[in-house]
Amino acid sequence: MSQAPESCDLTQAQTIAALQAALEAERVRAREIDHRAKNSLQLAASLLLLLSRRSKEPETQRALKAMHQRLGAVAAVHRDILTADRPERFDLTQFVREHVTALTEAHEGAAVRLALDPVEVRAAHAGPLALIVNELTINALTHGAGGPTGAQVSLDLRAADGGFKLIVQDDGPRPPPGPGDAGFGLTMVKLLAQQIGASFALEAAQPGVRAVVTAACA
Repeated sequence: MSQAPESCDLTQAQTIAALQAALEAERVRAREIDHRAKNSLQLAASLLLLLSRRSKEPETQRALKAMHQRLGAVAAVHRDILTADRPERFDLTQFVREHVTALTEAHEGAAVRLALDPVEVRAAHAGPLALIVNELTINALTHGAGGPTGAQVSLDLRAADGGFKLIVQDDGPRPPPGPGDAGFGLTMVKLLAQQIGASFALEAAQPGVRAVVTAACA
């Protein structure tokens, strides 16, 4: 004997309700994991900062501070994803504005000009891009001291044909490093760009150096 229409409707409604409850439980679980990851990263970053302040070796201090800033960038990604309306997308423009402003304030006398188009990327690319932005900005602020007022840096984020272009330029006196002269930070940027399917190039800006990251797909 076939089921009554009312019984079928009730079964379907119960199934939909169960699926919705399971989906919401999974979302809550994902948010909790992200929250714990963010807290763990912030704790690790704080420990690195403490160690850098206790060290008496300038080179060790610089290395520990750099790692502290990198972990801080990744922790900021988790924070932004946790509070986003669409956790599968990452607001790269907002991250650049907030993170670069914080980095600039830590470099006395430095100034960064921001020109930012609205750009969102896949959440899976957020971590690598945060590290790229962090590394290129710090590199420009550190090496771009072109006068008594401190480094003058420009950062452009341009939306282009479904992708984007990130351009960071300083006013320093040095030329771009050769193929075998790139340090750890720029080598990391190159590898991270490859990881997300983007290209990375360094160009002479006269004065300074221009770093360009181009992604065909956001």
